Amino acid sequence: MPLQVLPLSVSDFEQLVHHADFGEPGDDCVAPPNPVAWPVTTRSEAQLRARCAFSLQKRRLLCDPTVHFLKVVDKKEAGSNTDEDDIIAVARWHHYPQGYEYNLEATWEMAPETITPLLPYMIDETSDSLLSSYPPPNFNLALHNYILSERDAFRSQWIPQQKPCWLLMHLATRPSNRMRGAASLLIRWGLAKATEANEPAYLEAGATARPIYEKFGFKQVGELRKLDLGFYGLDAYFELSNMKYNPQEAISNGEPTYL
Repeated sequence: MPLQVLPLSVSDFEQLVHHADFGEPGDDCVAPPNPVAWPVTTRSEAQLRARCAFSLQKRRLLCDPTVHFLKVVDKKEAGSNTDEDDIIAVARWHHYPQGYEYNLEATWEMAPETITPLLPYMIDETSDSLLSSYPPPNFNLALHNYILSERDAFRSQWIPQQKPCWLLMHLATRPSNRMRGAASLLIRWGLAKATEANEPAYLEAGATARPIYEKFGFKQVGELRKLDLGFYGLDAYFELSNMKYNPQEAISNGEPTYL
């Protein structure tokens, strides 16, 4: 059946969490940097990660007025065994009519050191075992917060201050449903909004994802950034490409637009 983009509702978080109950561990819509900072190899590890990660996302949907949270659903055929459409991808676009301000936005992405701040947003009842197991040994919480704080703090150096813009912060497709065009639908949605408002769109992409965004007209701003993860126990770098889509430039150059 055709894929469809729809607004994500609070009730959808239950399905997103329960993706971790089936299939391979990690076959869910948990977004980076979690696969690096919180790798999972068992179902119970994936279940805990999904519950915590989507509690953070639920809080943001409920409390952050800049959020436009979207889902891509695989519509069920008539006569299917279930009436619920499968969510195969999600994205979180933000609109900042007055411009992006790091000082106001910095705390949203940080994972808490205890489970307590997430309890009001937890999906399903919270057990004592969950309370006592967070953060689990496989979650490098300091690494998670380092990557996101470095990403967000640098925005003041490449995103113009007090200028209206759109910002894509979260995009994830279930690994078992990749290569079906879901991510493209979510990217196009945001670019249509940016073009309609005649405002730029920004994002940070990993080095491997950069060519995908370039196909949609995003261009890299400045040099590729490499965050050294050695201090946090990994002999690796986390690469970030700062990217901008300028609808005026796209129209002037005869490039595809997304209205």
